[in-house]
Amino acid sequence: MTKLTWSSPKLTTRTLTFGALLIAIQLCLSKLSVGPENVVKVGLGFIGTAMIGYFLGPWLGGVALVLNDLISNTVFSTGSSFFIGFTFSAFVTGVIAGLFLHRQEITWQRLATYTFFQILISNVFFNTMWIFLMYFQTKTAGALYGLLAQRLPKEIISWPIEVIVLLFLMNAIERLPIKSLNNN
Repeated sequence: MTKLTWSSPKLTTRTLTFGALLIAIQLCLSKLSVGPENVVKVGLGFIGTAMIGYFLGPWLGGVALVLNDLISNTVFSTGSSFFIGFTFSAFVTGVIAGLFLHRQEITWQRLATYTFFQILISNVFFNTMWIFLMYFQTKTAGALYGLLAQRLPKEIISWPIEVIVLLFLMNAIERLPIKSLNNN
């Protein structure tokens, strides 16, 4: 389980087409969410992120999630503010997903490790920092800790839920003939 994948599939027409399909799936799943974006948002976007990482690897996965972020903030904008920090977080999230899932055997240990690092780095660290910079007038340590206290319980609760959902989904995906995209 210590192996991480640093390569992405070759950039072919098939890979681009499948990547576009995965971005569309990610867009749809990320819109199925509850809660305000500026504090705690619970949704199904993690499923699309894992699929993008599994099929496209770290670099193409990062680019796909950047495109997803740009599309969702322009074409499908819900009135929330665009902030380049979230675009950077999207790239980091795609890289992490690709590192842990691309061309790897899907086990619960791998998924638990992947979701732990993805939640810790992207959600807890980066996204909390971006929300703090965007929405808080007083930039004090107390305000940051208060925001973290609001967001951390959701992330702790969602960790095992994401692992279980991804375990069933990714094991089903492994049995599909679509996996041949990884052989490019």
